[in-house]
Amino acid sequence: MIYTVTFNPAIDCIMQVQDLEFGRVNRAVTQEFYFGGKGVNVSYVLRNLGRTSTAWGFVAGWTGAALERALQDDGIETGFVHLPAGNTRMNAKLKGTVLGSDDDVETAVNAGGAPIDDASLQEFFDLLDTVQPDDFVILSGGVPKGTPKDIYARIMEALDGRGAHIIVDATEEVLVQSLSHKPFLVKPNDEELAEIVDCDPYDVDALIEGARKLQSLGAENVLVSRGGLGSLLLDETGNLQIAPVIPGTLVNSVGAGDSVVAGFVEGYLRATEAGLSGADAYAEAYKLAQACGSATAFSPWLAPTELVEQLLSQLDS
Repeated sequence: MIYTVTFNPAIDCIMQVQDLEFGRVNRAVTQEFYFGGKGVNVSYVLRNLGRTSTAWGFVAGWTGAALERALQDDGIETGFVHLPAGNTRMNAKLKGTVLGSDDDVETAVNAGGAPIDDASLQEFFDLLDTVQPDDFVILSGGVPKGTPKDIYARIMEALDGRGAHIIVDATEEVLVQSLSHKPFLVKPNDEELAEIVDCDPYDVDALIEGARKLQSLGAENVLVSRGGLGSLLLDETGNLQIAPVIPGTLVNSVGAGDSVVAGFVEGYLRATEAGLSGADAYAEAYKLAQACGSATAFSPWLAPTELVEQLLSQLDS
């Protein structure tokens, strides 16, 4: 079983606006709603790949109910804890041109999340009792203000000894705190890794040494995303793979990193189900991770199945 954890999910309201003028009423050309948050995005990509997952986390109020219902309608199982106060955040994003300019821009206003009370946090920890050996637990993104900074480490401590594969996709401090619990995979980007090990994010050799340091501190596999510069994977066998970015036109960067995580998990599962192990399994996981990340980057939303398979075939050829 795969569980994705999103402490701070969101509904994004994206409006296309032409000749945006601040200080007056503007009319949107289009309006679309997207239900997300980093772990939720992972669940959506896994669904596109034909893999079942359960989305865990916290929702609140009518917006939280709408988000949970939308995921269920889209075929994603949920196990959210319902907070007693507040609302799940709704973000506003305006895309289009500003009056007097022909350049396309995006203006975003991101809301804060509902506070997580102690009773709700305990309810979430009770869910962890359902995790079984070889399950995957994916911890993604930030947490609402007031939530303990070591919350991911506490979750991993609660899962110690269960034999689960834990993945951490979080910022520097949260990621570093998780390492002693030996996560199956950590996925910093180049800037986050450079901040952790104090190196130049453009120095590939320094990033490789940084990945080795994260391994020495407990991470089994380290996947470093580098945006337009590609990525690198240092797997638990010590094998290093470096890949350039797949050529294509950037359409959307939101969720690309989450798509990489989903692709790695699905690729690893496909490989092990086919009887592969070790470096061979991780090579397959890495290829699908690249294909999923690029498929999202080249699309309006998350990793369309047909495009993922098309890009994967390019990497296999």
